[in-house]
Amino acid sequence: MQWLFGAAENQFVRRMGGFPELGKQEALLENAYTPAKYRGLGIMSAAMALIAERAEDLGAKDVLTFVDLNNIASLKGCQRAGFFPHLLHQKVQIGFSAFARDTFETLAADDPRRTMTF
Repeated sequence: MQWLFGAAENQFVRRMGGFPELGKQEALLENAYTPAKYRGLGIMSAAMALIAERAEDLGAKDVLTFVDLNNIASLKGCQRAGFFPHLLHQKVQIGFSAFARDTFETLAADDPRRTMTF
């Protein structure tokens, strides 16, 4: 199961929280999940690649997705689907998690993290 949102859905994406506002040519692929008994078969990476191709239907040429740095299996799947590190997301929780602030840092083109192999 995966969702693909285009810039036209920015209002909804903002309400979900934790994501940047999408540019006109960006889409967000989110909630990639593979049931446990089907993991390791390449299903997620194949589905991500196919769904990302549909981003053109939303007017997007770039597709963003966010994966925790500790989720190596998902990072590998994203890499197999053609994704590479572009943005770093940091969430700062304040006041016993009553408030949260999300920041996004674009990695420079020569940043070695962009070409990491997982």
